[in-house]
Amino acid sequence: MTSAISTKQPRRAFRGTSAMFVAAVTAGALFATVAGANASESSAHQTEVSVAASADESGFTPAEQAQGAAIAKGIAELGVTEDQFASALEVVLSRPTPDSEAMQSRLAALPAEPTAQQIVEAAYPNDSAAQAALAPLFANEEVRHTLLAQITGGKKNHKMAAADWWDETKFIVKCSAAIAAVLISFAPAGSSIKVVRAVALFKRYGAKKTANIIWRFVNGKRVGSAEREAVKAFIGISAISAACSR
Repeated sequence: MTSAISTKQPRRAFRGTSAMFVAAVTAGALFATVAGANASESSAHQTEVSVAASADESGFTPAEQAQGAAIAKGIAELGVTEDQFASALEVVLSRPTPDSEAMQSRLAALPAEPTAQQIVEAAYPNDSAAQAALAPLFANEEVRHTLLAQITGGKKNHKMAAADWWDETKFIVKCSAAIAAVLISFAPAGSSIKVVRAVALFKRYGAKKTANIIWRFVNGKRVGSAEREAVKAFIGISAISAACSR
């Protein structure tokens, strides 16, 4: 991100006046011009420093870059490919908005050690295509445990209830589970207008392109200025932001 500073030079209103008048004002005008140029240069420098501190040349702030790195680790923990990520995203963008409370009730009713298939069947009963697309998100046993712990407040899962969330491994799993929870329903607990905005943006781009944009960002690739809003919408979803930030 760059910031351009433009400084208009004082209009020369000396034309047609006497030489004496020109001589009288020249020293003052010169001083004002030099002072103004120095002030403009100082102001421009301060602006550049301020912009550099808030966002790098990619257009993302340091906080967004840090969260992107955490999300990249979370996605890696899920073990899904870009195409699998896109398929999961396609499910929630193409299906009717799920009843969040009903879905959470079904998930909470699962055994303490559910399989990936049990989770996706609880999320999208009688929808085998959705189940097949979402199953890869829950291949990781720890992600399944963490998801249920989040839904039930840790009551059903003794393993994760006593876990230290600030341990690096558990932090990554917590971030992974939040990403999986958002991709399974786009209506996680505590969702807000940010989720609605993200869904609208992703529908506009389409699941495959959205996944590609997010994939490029979390893998350190350049994201175009017109595409940044999709990334910012994804990492700004409250559930992801909270789980994937230190």
